Amino acid sequence: MMHDKRRFQIADVLSAEELVEKLVDHMWCCCQGFRLGGYLFLNDSTGPDGAQEYAIVRAVDRIQCESITFSWCDKEKALEYVNDVLAGKFSEPYGRVRNGIETPANHGRCGACA
Repeated sequence: MMHDKRRFQIADVLSAEELVEKLVDHMWCCCQGFRLGGYLFLNDSTGPDGAQEYAIVRAVDRIQCESITFSWCDKEKALEYVNDVLAGKFSEPYGRVRNGIETPANHGRCGACA
């Protein structure tokens, strides 16, 4: 993860398709993250107008296992990546992520909020 001091507000999503729609069709604040199937998808972008890069982190041990630039993907490729993540196909440990993980209600405003 490039931004080790960033705090994230996490939104739960119910399916791979819902996550893909959010990651491919929308731009998010740099403090936005999503949770699906035991994984966190944390916005690791350099800014809100830049490429939407997401650190993929196992929620159970907070180990980053991949990084994907979803803004460079069409929905089909993004869905393939998300399904591969959920199937455990990305397992290379990039290191432990120690960033703050918060609910939107507890997050308030931070320097990465739009």
